[in-house]
Amino acid sequence: MDFSWVYQFMALLWKNFILKRRRLVALFVEFTLTLLFAGTLLLTRKILTIKKYGPFNYSLQPIDKLPAFLGMPMTFPGPWELAFVPSKSVVVKSIVDHVKRDLHYNFTVQGFSSEQDFEEYVKQENNSKKVLVAIVFDHEFQNSDDPLPLKVKYYLRFSSFQRNKYMGFVRTEGWETGVLFPTFPSLGPRSERSSHGGSPGYITEGFLAMQHAVDIAIMKYYNHKATQKLFREVTVFVQRFPYPAYSHDYFYTFFGIFIPLVILFIFSMNHLTLIQAIVWEKENRLKEYLLMIGLSNWMLWAAYFFTFLSLYSVIILLMCIIFFAKIEPVPVIQYSDPSLVFVFLLCFAIATMFFSFMVSTFFNKGKSKTPGKNCQ
Repeated sequence: MDFSWVYQFMALLWKNFILKRRRLVALFVEFTLTLLFAGTLLLTRKILTIKKYGPFNYSLQPIDKLPAFLGMPMTFPGPWELAFVPSKSVVVKSIVDHVKRDLHYNFTVQGFSSEQDFEEYVKQENNSKKVLVAIVFDHEFQNSDDPLPLKVKYYLRFSSFQRNKYMGFVRTEGWETGVLFPTFPSLGPRSERSSHGGSPGYITEGFLAMQHAVDIAIMKYYNHKATQKLFREVTVFVQRFPYPAYSHDYFYTFFGIFIPLVILFIFSMNHLTLIQAIVWEKENRLKEYLLMIGLSNWMLWAAYFFTFLSLYSVIILLMCIIFFAKIEPVPVIQYSDPSLVFVFLLCFAIATMFFSFMVSTFFNKGKSKTPGKNCQ
């Protein structure tokens, strides 16, 4: 078996390392950049502290009272309105009257035959401001005296705009009923200082109070005496789940933005050096000479690849040592496996080298007056 290609490949590697050793300034800059940018991360990790918050316990919140903003001066003529659908049902009208009475507020009750009629009504000027909520029963009542079914389905239609402006938060996205979790989850509890839960304001906008009152009115429809007796002895409250103490590391707010730039700057010098080395050999016809003496093209590219891969491996090893160095208060990267980070950065380096190979094919001179002249 002919192993001459092995000796040829070893000679190419030796040639590449000799040329690399002659460029001591570029080699020094590459390692200096690695230590400089990675050292900046260490310094930032040292400066930014970890703060502990909590634990959080929240007080009970009553849901049988309307929010206080309903008692403040109104910006529209007339009282607050309580709408309901459908208006032809005697049962629904009775339930809404019970709601008004139980909430102890002088609402103007107004019924609509369909949701479309209600929507047309609130589109008129100031009507949407006056209607606190529309109680819509999702049942087909054929006659006005049809009873309420045992399985009751209703929903409450509140304004998408925030009514209560005195609670320390601003709701800009409506009730957000189409999502289960926030778009950007918070590290700790949402609205951590608020016992009423904060945005979107199920307590402060009156949603839970209205829901509770409607449920009681439906219960009274089926058994008035039992419901009255039950709620004379029982008061319903809601309370947020407590939240344990947690640590907020401000370094990771900075880390997510800065670490990609650090890796980019560290690898950029190697990227430019690789392109310059390939183009320099092309410019000085060294590559043509090597091909003329019998070396294959794939061997030349493989030699470049393994030469710079060894250099990248040393730089990545230095980066991993710095990332996982035990410093106060904690290392730069705490929970990741060092070998996994090493392999990830090595894959990134390999992708960078292949990209450099592609870019080098567009140049024939190490110093060019084209827009891509800075490839040396």
